[in-house]
Formats: sequence, structure tokens, C-alpha cells
Amino acid sequence: MSSRLFTLAPIAVALLLAGCNSSSSSNDDLTQPVVQSRVHDLLDVDGYQFRDANGDGELNPYEDWRLTSEERAADLVGRMTLEEKVGMMLIDTLNAEAYGYIGSEHQDLVNRQKMNRFIFRNNILTQEEIDALTDEERQDGGAGGPMGANYVISPMEAAQYMNTMQEMTERTRLGIPALFKSNARNHIDPNAKAGINVDSGAFSAWPKEGGLAATGDMDLIAEFGEVMQAEWNAIGLRGMYGYMADLATEPRWYRVHETFSSDADLTSDIIKTLVENLQGDEVDSESIVLTMKHFPGGGPQFLGADPHYFAGQHQSYPADKFDYHLKPFITAIDAGVAAIMPYYGIVGGGDWSIDSPDNETDLDVGNGQPLGDLLDERDHYTVRVANNDYSTDVGQPAGNVGVAFSKGILDDLLRKELGFSGVINSDTGIINDPNNPHTDYEMMHNNRAWGLQDKNKTEQFVIAIEAGTDVFSGFNRNDEIRTVVEQGLVTEARIDESVKRLLKVQFDLGLFENAYVDADKANSIVGNADFQEKAQLAQRKAVVLLDNQDTALPLPTTSSLFTMGMDGEIAEEYGYEVTIGDDEEGNKVADASDSDRALIRVRVDNIPAVIGSDPSTNRALVFGGSDFDELSVLDFTGMAGSNSWVITPSLDDIQEVMDEVGEENTVLSIYFRQPYVLDEKSKLKDAGAIIATFGSDDRAVMDVVSGEFNPTGKLPFALAKSAQAIIDQDSDDPAYKVGDTLYPFGWGLSYK
Repeated sequence: MSSRLFTLAPIAVALLLAGCNSSSSSNDDLTQPVVQSRVHDLLDVDGYQFRDANGDGELNPYEDWRLTSEERAADLVGRMTLEEKVGMMLIDTLNAEAYGYIGSEHQDLVNRQKMNRFIFRNNILTQEEIDALTDEERQDGGAGGPMGANYVISPMEAAQYMNTMQEMTERTRLGIPALFKSNARNHIDPNAKAGINVDSGAFSAWPKEGGLAATGDMDLIAEFGEVMQAEWNAIGLRGMYGYMADLATEPRWYRVHETFSSDADLTSDIIKTLVENLQGDEVDSESIVLTMKHFPGGGPQFLGADPHYFAGQHQSYPADKFDYHLKPFITAIDAGVAAIMPYYGIVGGGDWSIDSPDNETDLDVGNGQPLGDLLDERDHYTVRVANNDYSTDVGQPAGNVGVAFSKGILDDLLRKELGFSGVINSDTGIINDPNNPHTDYEMMHNNRAWGLQDKNKTEQFVIAIEAGTDVFSGFNRNDEIRTVVEQGLVTEARIDESVKRLLKVQFDLGLFENAYVDADKANSIVGNADFQEKAQLAQRKAVVLLDNQDTALPLPTTSSLFTMGMDGEIAEEYGYEVTIGDDEEGNKVADASDSDRALIRVRVDNIPAVIGSDPSTNRALVFGGSDFDELSVLDFTGMAGSNSWVITPSLDDIQEVMDEVGEENTVLSIYFRQPYVLDEKSKLKDAGAIIATFGSDDRAVMDVVSGEFNPTGKLPFALAKSAQAIIDQDSDDPAYKVGDTLYPFGWGLSYK
């Protein structure tokens, strides 16, 4: 045995996967793939080389890349112990430690829990940014947060970390390689949430998902997929928890910012483009496999409350548009998506409102507190409408269970009706220890087996596995799943079904031949100038000009300009005489009266969560979103007076500037993380020009404002006319009620 790195360059440039993965192909059709090992000598057989995954000196069928992935998976499953099989069904967060090092947790999950799937959440900065940090700053992983410590590392260190992990897995009994996945991390996001997404950092900085949709440019989105594929491959990331095929039909749902659009057809086009350009027509050694989420569409959340929380357990279909939300998922399945993630929410069950409960559905939010106590009275009349077309026997009433536990939705609909044969990957934390009596404001709960809170862990695992779940996210205890087989509650043959699906992905990706990356190249690939130039164009094409009264834009360069919410020095580069009107905290510190025009970039955030060891001192919601009694507050006037929303600059400061410089001379650039309401009382609609952004930096906005770039973006979702329109709309319908729309889906002006 040798610890040297063994590498074989490919004989041909093209990787003829159809030949490589066909046991019936002649040797003339075969192309030698790159094979690398850091642990065992390579095997020479029939003029080809293979990785000796288990180190026995013989070519076993699962080590033979000439066989199909299905044949290899079947052979390997037959060699695995039950413990090793169950390890395949686990995936959890496993970040690198400072400098990209590994520690005891990494050893435990690989060697004791037999895991080989991990979620990577480290923030990655450029090497220059990393070099500017002190050792103390580098060794600060933060307060921990909901997903553990997060040490900033460079692309090179990320690649070195994943190579180290691959070597560790290669030393296991069967040498099954690791598969690292991540949430989205190629988008500008000033308020990224751990466990939801990661800010772009060193990666090329593209608009948010809604911004990509606003471009309407499938060629550009295809290019985005190609760039993302190259950057992720550079550090060893080979899978994604995404993208979200959910539709933005419920404006109160705080995860609208991760969706592409409220329109099923536009979203389907984008999903198809991303599958084709991230995974490819077939999964191969360059692919980033996608886990499309959240089946069967998480957009219709009742009142917009998210199912990460007790209060958000239910989805609602008052417009009877369940099938409308399936469209992007059907497109993803037809395009060959590798995995699908069901959401936490309950689709079936009963119809009810807070004021008219059905007497069967438990509306206790977990600590003896009725759901109605958390909601504003104006939301008590809204009816929650279930969809029981694909119901299941479990739950009270029947079907009143989260999607990951619904055999009707996963097995009957997803598997049988839609023909999906890939991996079903649960969302994170569907099963864990019983939730304690603390509220969602006090801590993060990590048992989201909604509708099954009366069941113990073992019962919940059995229901989820029988429903069709293959892999459990946010879980790392091998023994607790293994026991369901040892007790005879689930057959080992059922476990084998899941393991074969999971192994097939790793075989298709070529990880069994070469799981390593060239760490020395990572810094030059991730976020390189060519990639960032493409992203900059996307940022400009994503800007939507909502209103331009009396051709207020473009701004003449002879104007004196008052700025807030942006880098005023960038505006000066465009030739304007600039007065910077705010301090670092966003407070107004100057008078705009002497300026010709004002440009204000507006951002809306939720109060950040503070999670500590004493739940009684915590506040806000760890995954984001407004307080539950302010779910329907999306109008600027309401948000300005709320407890859970923060507008920067403040609405008072914005209105003061508009009074000083004149409404007609004010340009507002608003980041629509959600479909906020430009209500009449706020006076924002009176601005001379209004721009909607979805993740564009100051230079992109200045290019549009100055006229250097003609705006072409179109709204990816409609904007409501009033606060009441938000309450009256149907959660599953992309349109507001008649007369309630301010700007329709697809709206967007240009200069010419």
C-alpha cells in the first residue's frame, strides 16, 4: 500500500460516458477516465486503470467504470453492512475548521457514523481578503448559529479541506467517496441566513434568483449555470440544495427571495436551463447535481408563515392551483434532475380558519399556546384550504402530515404518477428529539415532523421511509435509523432501494474514479475576472424600471446628486457632484435642499435573530421572517411602524429627503426581497423614478441611472396596490384580486 497520489491522464479528451458506463460496449468504445488515489495503488486490467477502492488488490464490479452505475451500485450494496447502508442515508452540516482544517467531528461522522454526504456552509472569501485577516479573526467561527461555527476560508483552503475529507473516506473499508453539497452561494445577498443560503463572497456575484428571472434571458442564465459549475467544481462542491422551483405566489412568505418568479412557465424555463447547464444532459464528472426543492411547491404557505416554525405548518390552496405549482417540478423531472427535496409543510388535512376550526386539526403551536394567539386578528378570518388529491392515511385528519411523511405525495404522486426515479432528500430537521416548550422566538426547533408530534423518533422514521424518503438532512445518528431495521419495522430491502439511488449519483459523478481537485487552481478559478464580468452584465439586465415620471431618468451628469443607502463615491465616478447624505448606520446626516436630485437605495430587513444559551433572552426568528402577528405587514407605512421590520434608510428620512429635493426629483432604488407594497401613505409612489432591484450592486444601479445601460428587466412577480390586497389574495394564485395590482408580472420600462 502506498500513500502517494496516483494519477492517470485521460487517453482521449472527450469523456464518452455512454461507452464508459455500458457493460455491453466493446472496448473500442471506451475512454479511460482520470483515476486518482491517495491511499491505494491503481489496478491495471485489460489495458485500463481502475481505483482499488477497498484495497484488496482485485477489480471488483463496483470499482469497474466500464459497468453501468446501476450495476456498480447493485454490487456495492451487496458488500455493505447495514451500518454502512444507513450511513448513506444521513447528511448533515460539516464545515471546515479555521484554515480549512478538519477535527474530531469530521473523524466521527466518517468513521463512526459511516457518513459520506455533507452540507458545506463555510463563507468563502478571496485570498486577498483572507490574507488581510489576523489569526484571531481567522479563528473566530462566530457564535455558532443554527448550523454551527462558520470559519471564513479561501477557495484554495476549501479545496484542500474537501481533498482531505476525500482521503479520509478513501481509507474506509469500501472507499466510498464523499459528496459535498451547498445552498446557493453565487448571488448578492446582504442578508444571507445560515441554513438558507450563503452570500457570494469570493464567488462571482450574480443577481438573486428573482433578478435572474427579471432578465428573461435564458442564454444568460445558461451562462450563469456554466460559470457556477466551474466555480463549484474548482473547490470540490459537486451537489446543490437547490434551486427552488417554488413559485412566489404568497408575498408574505419570507423565502420569496430564493424563488425565481410567481409564474410557472417562466420558472419552468429557468429550471430546465439550470438543470441542463449545471447537471448536463446526463450526470458526469463535470456535473453539479441538483436537489430541486421544495416539492410539491412551498409557495402557498398559509398566511406566508414558513414551516421552519410551529406557526407555519400548513399550506393552503384557496384558488385550487395545486397543479400549477407542480409545473416547474415536472419540468425538472423531465430534464433529469438527480434529487428532489420535499418541504416541511402540510398539504392535506382539513379546511379551517382560526375563527372556524375544524375540531380535528391540532392548532396548538407547541407549548399549549393556540396559533390564534400569535396571529393578528385580521388574519383570523383567512381560510386555510387543504389539497387532498394525494392524501395519506397518516395524520389527524387523514393527510395532516408534512410532505416528507406523506406516502400519497411522495410515492403515489412523485414516484408513480410523475415517474421520478432519483433521490428523495428530506429537508433539514424533519426528525429530531421532541421540541421543548420554548417559542420560535426563543430558539430554533429542530423537529419539524408536523402532524406527527405525538409520535416518537422511531415511528417518525418508519413513516418517512415508507413514504419514500431516501436521505435525512440534518441528521447524523446512524443507530437511530438502523434500529428501525433491527426491530423489523422496515425491511433491509427497503433500505437497499434508497442506497442504490444514492450510490448511483456518486458513480455518475465519477467520484469513485477521482474525487480530488487541484487546490492550487481554486483561487484563480473562483470569481475570476471573466466570470465576474458576466455577472456584472446580469446585474444590470436584472434592474427593473418601474416608474419614470416626466423622464426623470436618466439623470443628466450636470446634476448635483444627494445619495443615501449607497456608496456616494461610486456616484462621483459618473461625473455627479455628490452630497453623501447618510452615515454608516444609514441615518440622515445632511440636507438635500441644495441638490438637484436625490438617489436613495432602499433595503428592508427583519430584525436579526439573537440566539444564545438562555432562551428567555433571545428574540426574533433564526431563519428570518416577520413576527407572526405582522405577517401581513408588507406595506412601507406598516413596516415602518412594526416591531419586526427595519427599513434603511428609515421611511421618515426618505420622506424628508423627498420634501427637501422635491418628489419629482427623487429616484428610489428598492431591493424587493419580497413583494413589498408601495402604499399611498408612504408617498414612495410619488417619486420621480422608481427602480426595482433583486441583487445589483451600486455600479450596476449607477449604470442604469446615468443612462449608460438601458434598463430591460421585467418584474418576476406582481406588486400589490395596498396592504389589504396582501390579505385578500390567495396563497396559491400568482395574481392579486381584480383591481388590487399596482405593477403586473412582467412590467418594466426602458428609456427607448
